[in-house]
Amino acid sequence: MKFFRQWGGVIASLILAGCGWLFSIGDWHLFGLMLMGVGLAFAAWQAWQVKKDIGDPYDLNKLWDSPLPEDIQPEAADYEPDQAYCHRCNHIVPAEFARCPDCGERVR
Repeated sequence: MKFFRQWGGVIASLILAGCGWLFSIGDWHLFGLMLMGVGLAFAAWQAWQVKKDIGDPYDLNKLWDSPLPEDIQPEAADYEPDQAYCHRCNHIVPAEFARCPDCGERVR
């Protein structure tokens, strides 16, 4: 499924180029050649986009793109132990709440 999601544009443009080739065999030579040229150009552009998006799966520089869990801090600076912290929406709520009033996530 991931293959078709990544390479779907390339496959569609190659089908377009194939239709252009079929038109060039028939009576519509000029239309078929233009369609084939557009299809091949679009296939090359789509393949370049897929190549750029895939990149190197073992690139360790991507580790720094997302914050580490210990870097995430509660919003309020005066966090006290008798308060509950909602990990979904990053709010600190009083300890008597069983659920966060904003998102409804269970906090205790």
